Amino acid sequence: MTPFQLKARIQVTCALMLAAASLFAAPAPVAADTLDDAIQTAKAQSEAPLLSRSLMLKNRQIDYVRLSPSGAFLAYSLKHGRHMELWLYDVVGETHQRLFASELVDQIFWSTDSRYLFLESSQGVAAVSMGTPDTPAFILNLDSDSDELLYRVDPSQPHAVIVSKAATDGGHDFFRLLPDSTKELLFQSSTFVGDVLPGNDGVYFAVRIAGDGLELVRIQGDTAKRLQTCSLDDRCKLIAHDQATDSLLVQGTFGQNLTGLYRMDATDGTVNRLHQDPGGMFDIKWVIKDTENQPRAAGYLDDHISFYGLDAGAQQAIAKIEAELGADQLMLRASDDLTRWVAVDDGIRPPKIALYDRMADNFTYPMEHITAEDRALLQSSAAIRVPIWYSVSDGMRQQGYVTLPRGKNPADAPLVVVPHGGPWGRVDGTYDTRAQFLANRGYAVFEPNFRASTGFGKQYTLSANRDFGDGRVQQDIIDGMEYVLSRGIGDRTRLGIFGHSFGGFSVLGAMAFTPETFRVGIAGAPPVDLSKAIKYFTNMDRSPAFALRLKRFKKLTVDLNDPADVRRIQSQSPDAHWQKISRPLYIWAGEKDPKVSVLNVRDYVLRLQGNTQPVSYLEEPRAGHSPNSALAMEAYFYMVEKALADHLGGRLEIGGGQKLKRHLKRVLLIDENALTE
Repeated sequence: MTPFQLKARIQVTCALMLAAASLFAAPAPVAADTLDDAIQTAKAQSEAPLLSRSLMLKNRQIDYVRLSPSGAFLAYSLKHGRHMELWLYDVVGETHQRLFASELVDQIFWSTDSRYLFLESSQGVAAVSMGTPDTPAFILNLDSDSDELLYRVDPSQPHAVIVSKAATDGGHDFFRLLPDSTKELLFQSSTFVGDVLPGNDGVYFAVRIAGDGLELVRIQGDTAKRLQTCSLDDRCKLIAHDQATDSLLVQGTFGQNLTGLYRMDATDGTVNRLHQDPGGMFDIKWVIKDTENQPRAAGYLDDHISFYGLDAGAQQAIAKIEAELGADQLMLRASDDLTRWVAVDDGIRPPKIALYDRMADNFTYPMEHITAEDRALLQSSAAIRVPIWYSVSDGMRQQGYVTLPRGKNPADAPLVVVPHGGPWGRVDGTYDTRAQFLANRGYAVFEPNFRASTGFGKQYTLSANRDFGDGRVQQDIIDGMEYVLSRGIGDRTRLGIFGHSFGGFSVLGAMAFTPETFRVGIAGAPPVDLSKAIKYFTNMDRSPAFALRLKRFKKLTVDLNDPADVRRIQSQSPDAHWQKISRPLYIWAGEKDPKVSVLNVRDYVLRLQGNTQPVSYLEEPRAGHSPNSALAMEAYFYMVEKALADHLGGRLEIGGGQKLKRHLKRVLLIDENALTE
């Protein structure tokens, strides 16, 4: 942890504690001091060498790291192109074993008894026995159209998962699934269930749709008793059931702004808060529990990542880990008895992974032979990235991140604004490939968490008030940029904007609604009109599970069944203001995108081209919502790099090889901006 990062953490924590009472409080001046420190540090650093696109965009080598509940094994995956290799590390024997390779695995989970791994993909569920770990057995097909879903590992059984299948009456049948494919019917629900957890003696707990909201119910036989109601903004996440006290650990708000950890009486729904962000600014994100389902640590994705021990043993372990690694972005997991902890430093790439043995009081680094070489090169050239807090024009305090190029006066650097996707997501303090790539090319980068972002409490999200497009959310992005410029970061005459998905929507909006502000815009997979995007998304996903998402869209964006509401959102969308674009615009789309209609994007681009507006359009025929191969990803970022270099004057990697040139020739359908010259 560098000195200014430590100072930032202390200052921001103090500032947030003082300002926690009001979302619209004045900005904390101490955070500005931290930004000044970062500016001075960036100026004093040596300029980074120009790193190749292939190195900076290299797939995260280690994708998943899962400590077994027993603490005896680490399961991890290595990416090799489109393939994933599953490996097993024996903690005691300190040996690595390659199990198999697959293109299909999306998630891996340990069974409760650590004897099996369950592998989830879009096609189904497989089980891997530790007795024969190189031969996975396929145990269930998953079909989203039929609403066949994997919910969780069953914590009440040694090795089982809970799955559901849509019933013919429109409800859902829930099953316990064993590694030998044996199924046991648990219960039936007449409405969609978002979360499920087993209790004592045939009792189950479920969070399910109820009217325009959610309810948490206790199911026993044919009877369902409501324990709590939850809004669409409060998902009432089920963590664990304590058999001894018949109580639940639940993440939720329960009348508060922030999501916290609660203990709920499993018979009457009474709740008691166990933990909430000490600074009063962030939602809880993770809970570490022990064998008896007692909470032992709470984790927050705050300005960085913070874990708080809930007892003396966990506090000592966390303090030991933080002192050893000295990092701000430590993701922690523990064995059920909390004798072994795995810590992943997500602030660097490849991440540093440490294993802490509390009984022996020592650290080992089992993945260093995989990650050390690439990390040494990337870290020696890494740019400073710091959180900032600022007030936007209506007084609301918002958060974001600034990344500063090494060896430059940030005031003289071109500034690229990068809005995140979602919009119900957030940018965080972990390693950000896009920001580091842009900083390596000489740009200062600003990533705002505009209103609608999640993780900062319900008020932060709901304050968007459905005002997307030419409205309050877009103004937040501009206001945040103005704050960054006022702090001496960025050359006002060289501004660019780059985003993907909703970030791409924001790019189109910026180029249309503030046409003289940005010299160039780059939009990936951009919905041109949110009502069209939601309608398309609805047609593409007809599963019962989508009903929950559609209710959320209705509340937070637009009601597709209300013509006046549709006209409102359409009038504010970039699609209705395309004629206003006058500066160079670069657009990427995936032909097989399940979220954004490529036909809508094509129509938008063709209108620009027909009106002789400066547009370049790259369409990947095999890609979905994002590039689907290393070559497609390099083509995407070549577009980004070349567009910014041409219009803002940053650095550019010369060449790229014949393979990239041939690929660009195939996928670059419109090129009014001379991208390939």
